[in-house]
Amino acid sequence: MSATYWTPRPKLGDIVDCRFPQQVGVPGPKNRPALVLQVEEAVDDPAGSVVVVAYATSQHTTAVYPGEFVIDASVKTGLTKATKFDLVNHHRLPFDDVWFAPASGRTPRYPRRGRLDLQDAVVKRKLQSAIMEAKGQPKGF
Repeated sequence: MSATYWTPRPKLGDIVDCRFPQQVGVPGPKNRPALVLQVEEAVDDPAGSVVVVAYATSQHTTAVYPGEFVIDASVKTGLTKATKFDLVNHHRLPFDDVWFAPASGRTPRYPRRGRLDLQDAVVKRKLQSAIMEAKGQPKGF
């Protein structure tokens, strides 16, 4: 079975449903939110995309480590619980139906749940701080 790229391309700051890998090269067992950090054209298909996404979890949101930040649930983000994004734990993945699934309850079917408000001063400060902290941390697995 061949993978199909999702279109249109996601944008920086989009929150998408991803089968985030628990081991390199293998899609994870469940869909979870992930934050789009970078978008580029796929080498094998100019209409396709490759994205760098950061891991997200709604677990242990009170314990925030260097390179992490928490965003509260909202309609705009598409998050149903406060969610912690880990900029140290990120992967470059094809934006296709192997790695990304349609967000629940969204029409048309597409992986985007919502997006960060990159104009909001509090969100911008959290993100910038996490980026600076992540630069000094070794990448997970």
